[in-house]
Amino acid sequence: MIGVASAPASSGNLGPGFDILALALGLRCTATVEASDEMTISEHGSTKRLGDKDMIARAVRMAVDRPMHVTLDNQVPRARGLGSSSAVSASVAAAAMKAVGAEGGRQRVFQIVDELEGHADNAAAAVFGGLVAATSTGIQKMALHESLLPVVGIPNTHLRTTEARRALEPDIPRPMVVRSLARLAFLLEGLRTGEPQSLAHAAGDELHEIPRASLSPITGDLMHAARHAGALHVAWSGAGPTALAFATKANRGKVIGAMSEVLGANGEVLALDVDDEGLR
Repeated sequence: MIGVASAPASSGNLGPGFDILALALGLRCTATVEASDEMTISEHGSTKRLGDKDMIARAVRMAVDRPMHVTLDNQVPRARGLGSSSAVSASVAAAAMKAVGAEGGRQRVFQIVDELEGHADNAAAAVFGGLVAATSTGIQKMALHESLLPVVGIPNTHLRTTEARRALEPDIPRPMVVRSLARLAFLLEGLRTGEPQSLAHAAGDELHEIPRASLSPITGDLMHAARHAGALHVAWSGAGPTALAFATKANRGKVIGAMSEVLGANGEVLALDVDDEGLR
């Protein structure tokens, strides 16, 4: 039997929702999985064996505990802060389960991706779609106002999550925690209502965006340009270097233009739909 599944890209954190919030976006990774005598993958016209420590091999083993051949078609840019690894893990695990008729559904796929990635936010968005708040033990779909339209500026440079994590402070002062909680409260209300004033109070994350600023200055430039073009909220997308902006129908063109001017030929700007479906 052959199993086919796909999962969307996702933007994690959204500013103050560090490691909790994520939004599924309209780029997809599709995996086709079939029985094989060894773990192999075909992508970009070539085929290779997978080692036991490879993420895709581990996703297959956790899902069905047997070797499979994986064919991958991934639209999600890798190492750019758009949840590519979660989309890959989710699509591969789900396709493997379909190929052998394994039970467990979305909840089992989420558990696999969360364990592999260590990021419940991206895992939940990839599996369940939409705007989600997530931990390993709980998932909550959140409301996103229809007027808020995601735009992403994707630099050509890569930034690994492991490198971005090393920039974070191990200890956080209590006043910073209080300010961050306040920003998160305003962010959730602003995303729910589309109210510009609420979203304005959500800006300025200190937990991860400021500590990571020197790793990718272009991310800050993209955010600054989008904000001055009228975006209601801007944030690092995951660990970067992609920047996420929420525009409106009235100013989306200006936001795209401003971010494109920053990137020039060194990246691309995409206006993406929210993916409410998740895994399929």
